[in-house]
Amino acid sequence: MTLPRADYGSELERLLPMLLTPQLLSVELELTTACPCRCVTCGSNCGRAADDELTTRELCGLLEESKALGCRRLTFLGGEPLCRPDLITLIRHAKDCNMLPEVVTSGIGLTEEVARKLHAAEVTAVTVSVDGLESSHDAQRGVKGAFRQALAAIGALEQAHIPVGVTTQVNQLSLPELEAMGYVLLNAGAIGWQLQATLPIGRAADSPLVLSESDMPILLVVLRRLAQRHKLAPYVTDNIGWWTCDDAKLRSTRGGLPRCWLGCSAGLRHVGITSTGDVKGCLALGNGFVEGNVRLESLGQIWQDVARFAYNRKYTPVSLSGPCAGCANGPLCGGGCIAASVAHHGQPGINTRCLFLCEQREEGTLAR
Repeated sequence: MTLPRADYGSELERLLPMLLTPQLLSVELELTTACPCRCVTCGSNCGRAADDELTTRELCGLLEESKALGCRRLTFLGGEPLCRPDLITLIRHAKDCNMLPEVVTSGIGLTEEVARKLHAAEVTAVTVSVDGLESSHDAQRGVKGAFRQALAAIGALEQAHIPVGVTTQVNQLSLPELEAMGYVLLNAGAIGWQLQATLPIGRAADSPLVLSESDMPILLVVLRRLAQRHKLAPYVTDNIGWWTCDDAKLRSTRGGLPRCWLGCSAGLRHVGITSTGDVKGCLALGNGFVEGNVRLESLGQIWQDVARFAYNRKYTPVSLSGPCAGCANGPLCGGGCIAASVAHHGQPGINTRCLFLCEQREEGTLAR
């Protein structure tokens, strides 16, 4: 999506105030850092449970607060959320709060019996992480047989009549396998597929698997081929993009409403809460972006404080740097995903892995 240059100023003047008005729509709850995997691409360095994780009572209170603040969509993740024995209780409480509870899992331990319990609790959807074909996935997970367990989990969820999607980290191992993965995931029973780039954070901080700037043209070509799939065409999540001519096609789910990139939603539409209660605009942001802790203040106090989440709530285009500073899309784009910007450059407002840059170079409108 590209706004006509003649209308850009008036469109920006109309949209930017609305986009910067906080309205909490979704919350990600990291239930635990316990996990049976030791993924080399883990952004949270998970393994064992953190000391003093939030209790069931505290989490139920958070669900009620989230609902009171207007939240509609709630995602339980980890670590591995199946490691929490109260997961079913929390899903049911989220439903009681009239929210849409979703779960993101490695699939390890998700048996047919567990799938039936998730269905009985009325989980809205489950997303299984699959990060390549068998050898690549198992190598990244550090667990032999993890790939087969993930596919078995997809099948169990399908049999339990739970909408099941897949999320895939795109990196040096998975990028060459994405097109072959589509057929495998479709046959396993997945009805949705999202792609996110591996970021150099957590255990992946110094990983050679992270895509380089020189990989971006290849990624764009692959994404465009995948978008032509008649079934299970993947869509990109926030840390891949932004503002190519076909951004809406690459970012929208098949059959869903068109969605294009209009800036990072961290601290504006979305928050993430760690297993020990720290609140961030996004769980992919580091400890320097903690806005408060729900054991010290209510979620409402943290969210409604206009001074917090300043990187987004007080955003102005003059904060952009690098290629983003001179980009005509910069004011609305905001420099792409903030977590990606911070991971690669140490600050918001600059993203040199932007696919729009690749497109400009293809068209010869930007010097190589």
